[in-house]
Amino acid sequence: MFSVEKRIVIDASPAAVFSFLDDPRNHVKITPSLVDIENIEALPDGGKRAAYRYTLAGIELVGQVEDVERSPDERLVQRLSGAIDGTIRYELEAEETDDGDVDSRTSLRYEAEYELPATVVDSLLAPIAKAYNQREAKATLENLKTFLEA
Repeated sequence: MFSVEKRIVIDASPAAVFSFLDDPRNHVKITPSLVDIENIEALPDGGKRAAYRYTLAGIELVGQVEDVERSPDERLVQRLSGAIDGTIRYELEAEETDDGDVDSRTSLRYEAEYELPATVVDSLLAPIAKAYNQREAKATLENLKTFLEA
């Protein structure tokens, strides 16, 4: 089991950040090794389920991502199944700016726990895979910040 936790402050409201994350197609824009999201299905609670294609060290991993917990503008939890099994959590909190504006910045905590297929772990070795995924998480958050602040 691998885990990663990263934090970032984004100059966008929690509503804007949540709205962006709530659309599975946007994750392809910010997650460097995510190749494709397709077959997006709306769930009764407003969440989504979709198929994903992800590459790790040249190995294509295919599976499904599903929103399992949603609290608009505060929390989004997604479950991964298939080639990668695990959970991704996004925790959003409004952060006050220097001028006292409470709703224009978001403190975002990204936490992921997952298991990679033995073929990937064997080919990369666990420490390399962990370092790779730390960089991947950091790049994802930085890309999200850049995209929303542009």
